[in-house]
Amino acid sequence: MKSALLSTFLIPIILICLVLGIIYSILKQMHFTKLEKRFEAFSLQSDKEQIISIFDEMSILFWKTIHKLSFLFEKSQVLTKYAKKYERFIPFEEKERKESIDYIAIKVIIGIVFVLLNIASIFIHKKTNFITLFCSFLVGFFLPDITLMTKFKSKRKQIEEELLKAIIIMNNSFKSGRNIMQAIQIVKTELEGPIADEFKKIYLDITYGLSLEVVFNRFYERVKLEDAKYIASSLTLLSKTGGNIVSVFESIEKSFFDKKKLQNEMKSLTAASVFVFRVLVALPLFFSFIIFILNPTYFNPLFSSGFGILLLLAIVFLYINYILIIRKAMKVKM
Repeated sequence: MKSALLSTFLIPIILICLVLGIIYSILKQMHFTKLEKRFEAFSLQSDKEQIISIFDEMSILFWKTIHKLSFLFEKSQVLTKYAKKYERFIPFEEKERKESIDYIAIKVIIGIVFVLLNIASIFIHKKTNFITLFCSFLVGFFLPDITLMTKFKSKRKQIEEELLKAIIIMNNSFKSGRNIMQAIQIVKTELEGPIADEFKKIYLDITYGLSLEVVFNRFYERVKLEDAKYIASSLTLLSKTGGNIVSVFESIEKSFFDKKKLQNEMKSLTAASVFVFRVLVALPLFFSFIIFILNPTYFNPLFSSGFGILLLLAIVFLYINYILIIRKAMKVKM
């Protein structure tokens, strides 16, 4: 029974980890290649022919395949419309080389890889069906969304923390007599990270002739932050009623500073409650793991009968609802 359990769960997990490791290695090598290209302008180039590494060849082949699939998917209006939501994940430096439809092609390729892994498992489990293959494709297709949303949340958090610095720089620029384009240019030059990337996009939108309220509305649509919405609303009101942009940004700066101060106070007051919540969430998983280590067959009845599976699903459902309810109760809106 124990060997069957291992062959059922352990081998597919190893295969999935192997595929994820290969994808991670390719993405890491692509990142190194991108950094190398950024420093090429500041380095002396040799007259000798440069040798392309195997990772570079794999990266080139991978992106050629992606672009070919993207060219096919662009003919579908449904896929093109679906791909628009991935535009916010494209960094400013990669806008010329990467399009939102490329993410659909990547998701399809990962889905196909998961289907091939499921087909390969026939040699182990001796059985499969269309529903299993379809579910494998869906898992592979939507798995990149988890990674993208995790990176997006981290990026949005960094933007939220750095937005006050950007407003302070812009306000000081206005006080020294600079215009809006010069102020935004100073922000994208002085700051680093996601906030600088977003202000590069803002600067580009303004050079295309868009108004301030439209530009910052697009900024809000990309990051989905209430602070960005507040800036967009203030600039919209300024354009319709008139006024001094310096006084508007002074009001925005004061509002953001007070909010930041209040957030820091709330974090210090709720730190103990957050720690207790995390401990209570981790305890069921910890004790389940300890029980499994001490007695690996203890949970077998949950997987060997229909009632056990229903009970397991009920436990997972209650556990997830417990987490969501407690998080909702602890969340304090500013």
